[in-house]
Formats: sequence, structure tokens, C-alpha cells
Amino acid sequence: MAVLIYGGLGHVGSWVARKLIDQGEEVIIFDMGAPRFDSLGLDYLEQVRDKITLEAVDVLDAHTMLEMALKYKNRIDAIIFGVAVIAGPTFKDRPFKNVSINTVGLLNALEVARILGVPNFVNLSSGAVYGDQPGGQTEDTPFTVTDLYGATKVANEVLATQYGATYGFDVRNARLYFVYGPGKRPEVMHPLYQAMFGPLAGMEGIHSPNGGDQQLDWTHVEDTAAGIIALLQAEGMAGEAVNISCGVAYQHRDIVERVAKLLGKDSGMELGPGPFTPRGAPLDIGKARERLGFAPRYADINDGLADYKAWLDKTG
Repeated sequence: MAVLIYGGLGHVGSWVARKLIDQGEEVIIFDMGAPRFDSLGLDYLEQVRDKITLEAVDVLDAHTMLEMALKYKNRIDAIIFGVAVIAGPTFKDRPFKNVSINTVGLLNALEVARILGVPNFVNLSSGAVYGDQPGGQTEDTPFTVTDLYGATKVANEVLATQYGATYGFDVRNARLYFVYGPGKRPEVMHPLYQAMFGPLAGMEGIHSPNGGDQQLDWTHVEDTAAGIIALLQAEGMAGEAVNISCGVAYQHRDIVERVAKLLGKDSGMELGPGPFTPRGAPLDIGKARERLGFAPRYADINDGLADYKAWLDKTG
């Protein structure tokens, strides 16, 4: 039986795919980037290309999505929905498009699960459902919406959970947080990410207008993927949500300093004052530790930064 990953060529989805393949699972990826696979720079997926079924699917094209999924009827026993326009200051610039991709896209994937009778569904949600509430948020912390991105994640959790309850399939929500690491080059990210992680790729002199005073859980992508798979495979978690992060908050200026120390030089990165986005940190990952046996490998960000640098050096 196969796991279908929507957005399986994205940063998190690609690592979920690789780790499932390493476990011997069959993986089907629906992703608009499928025709450009060879140019995406995902070396860790290129190594197992012969074990991946790739399909170019637009999550807003419900008819084509269902037709494509019908090709694999009776082979899919789990869906992971990981398509999303990520949070950030520019999300509000294209509200209808971005909200549609995040929420209508999820709705279309839920319809595939309902029509095909797929028994298991993991929705990749976000700690954004807690808004700007102070750190230490547990899964019992009430929803607080402080931006449009967070609104899509709250809506998605409610829709997904009710679909599962109404149509009798197992739905789980993985609340992810800020992710860094192999598979995403700093050059294509927002200025704050570039200012913190860009020197690992040789970038210099980047200025982020804000974010310097904020501290957030920056979680290595392999830890994020491992937590998602642990949630997918855990017994007795139907209808539940789980925080998946490193569980440690690091101030952004501190990350800049750690990168400089790792490289042995100052790359001239500057962070403006205030927060980058309305979020509190760290997430409480006690439930993930207890119920999933989740233990982040890179809870010490120094280890994660060194691994990220090694990948960037290797891929050039």
C-alpha cells in the first residue's frame, strides 16, 4: 500500500517522502513541480527517484486531481497534505489566491480521501493556530488567529477533523513551526531567513527590516519530517493534533551569531527591531515526546546549522 503526499517536492514533504522510502513504503507524490524534478536540487530524492511515483497535480483543479487519484484506487492507504503558501509578510498581498491554495486545496484532498475511501489522513497544520500567545503552547491552548495564514490553518484543522468524523476516516493534525535545513536554499527565502542562514551559502550583507528581537522554534527539517511520520504511524491518535517542533526557542540575533561562529567570520548580516511575525515560542512538545516517542535530533541548533552547511557545501 502507498502513501500519497500532496506537496511531496516541497521542503518538508520531500523529506517525509525520503524517510518513508527508507522505511520501505511506497510513495506517490502529487506536486506541480513534478515536470521540473531534475532541476529542483533535491539530491536526497534523486537518489531514490526509481522508487517514487510522480504526478503533476494542481490542488485547485479538483476534477484532474480526482482523475489522477483514481489511477491509484485501492493502492493508497494514507494521504499527507503538505501543500501551503507559507507564512510571512507577503501572504496578505494575494489573499484570495493564497487562502484558496491552503484551504480549498485541502478540501479537494479531503474529497479524494472520502471518495476513494482512504482510511488515514495527516494534515500538516502549524503553530500559527496559537497566534501570538506566549510560548509554552500545548495542544489544549485555544485557537487565536492573528493573520490570514493562521486563519487558513485553523480552518483546515476544523475541516479536516470534521471530515474524518463525518465520513469515518482517521484524521490527524501535525502542528509544525519554523523549519530550516537541507532542501531549501537561503537565496529563495525571505530576508529574515537569508540574514540568519544565508552565510552558510556564502551570502553577505543582507538586511532584514525586522525580526531581530524575536525568538522562535527553528526546527531542522529532518526532525519535522520524523515527527510527521511518527504521528502517521502512531496507534490511537485519530482526531488529535500534535505539536511538532524542536521545543526550544532561539533569538534570531543569537542565530546570526552562532552562524558567524560556525563560519569563523562575520558576514555583515543585520536584523531590524521587533518581531517578524505574530507568534509566540517555543511550542510545548511534551505530547509528541510521550505519545509518539518523538525526540528531535537537532534540538541543539548548533548541530542543525552544521548539518545545513554540510548540505549546502555539497550541493554548491
